[in-house]
Amino acid sequence: MMADIIKKELQNNINLYYIQDEKYKTLSMSLFLHRQLSSDEATKNALLSKVLRRGTKKHPDINALNMYAEELYGTLYDVSITKKAYAQSIVCTVNVLEDLYTDESIVPEGIALMLDLVFAPYLPGGAFDKNYVESEKQNLKDDIEGLVNDKRSYANFRCIEEMCKGEDNAVFEFGYIKDLASIDEKVLYEHYKNIITTSPIDIFIVGSTDIDTAAHTIKNYLSNFEFNIKPLAHCRSKKVDVKEVSFVSDSFDVAQGKLALGLRTGISAEDVGYYALLLGNSIFGAGAHSRLFNTVREQMSLCYYASSRLDKFRSIMLISSGIEFENFEKAKDEILKQLKNIENGDFSDNEFEVSRDFVINSYLSYKDSPYMMKDYYLGHCFSSNHDTIDEAIEKLKNVKREDIPKAMSSIQLDTVYFLKGKE
Repeated sequence: MMADIIKKELQNNINLYYIQDEKYKTLSMSLFLHRQLSSDEATKNALLSKVLRRGTKKHPDINALNMYAEELYGTLYDVSITKKAYAQSIVCTVNVLEDLYTDESIVPEGIALMLDLVFAPYLPGGAFDKNYVESEKQNLKDDIEGLVNDKRSYANFRCIEEMCKGEDNAVFEFGYIKDLASIDEKVLYEHYKNIITTSPIDIFIVGSTDIDTAAHTIKNYLSNFEFNIKPLAHCRSKKVDVKEVSFVSDSFDVAQGKLALGLRTGISAEDVGYYALLLGNSIFGAGAHSRLFNTVREQMSLCYYASSRLDKFRSIMLISSGIEFENFEKAKDEILKQLKNIENGDFSDNEFEVSRDFVINSYLSYKDSPYMMKDYYLGHCFSSNHDTIDEAIEKLKNVKREDIPKAMSSIQLDTVYFLKGKE
């Protein structure tokens, strides 16, 4: 049975969140080290996440780490980078078997591994291993360059990049190739020393364990460090009045065009109309029941795919579609027409109810995945909306049909991006 999330403040700006759920065989733990989104340090943070997973003081290389993880009943671990709201976060995740499935508890060892990966890295000669850093610089370069290989993701990224030019939201979470040359093992270590004790930390545990014991273990470990944590600036999204729509295009040797539309919604997760906006977006473009799928894609055959999603922290709607080059104007106009129809209340009661069921079921599905639950409740760290999953569902149930046009009426088209073929 799942209980409400429990929050424990371990130190100033270091918090532990516990979501009890007994249906899992593993205890999933994630430590998030948050940094304000910044193009100046995005590359360093992304590279650091890769280097940290290469080894710890106790287990100085991948082989040693993997052997130790196997000894812990096949424990899984990883360190990665993520972007959410106004933060770029280094996240370390460790999944260990619950006590019920082991001869003796390995939870303390799992907690220690998670903390060691972040706070006790392998530091030969007082800095990061030169070979590790150079190897991971190449891997990061490949990751950054690889974005363009997925044209759908690339088009979405470019649309947001152009739309949010001058805003921190335009920062790419993997950083930039141009910055890699200036980073070596010493530069990276100096950056690490600077951020490790000054960044807000949120730790999430999903599963079934003695949370008081876990909290004590983590708190005791962290007592060896002197923290001077600076909270991130809470960048609540501001309503943007779009003066002029931007049109941007790139040319590639591709057989199919990618159309991405960036829109300002004027509504964030902190606003009263958010859940109505969520349902409106569902009617419009989220799922196989939506107007974009049924009308624009199936009936009119203007798109190979078409969908919309909301960024609840940035008050942004992103519409993504794959089209024939010659259908650019037709597809764009029809997509915007369907959006206007929803705004005008031109949708059936059945569409409303089906969309509500779809969104509610999406929220319920969060409970089936420790990753999804951690991701959902991580949002509480960046917003004043602290609705639990069940509370969000109740608010969705209370949305009235007439609430949707009101919420959708604030949406403004900001940027049109078209990835087209070479002439």
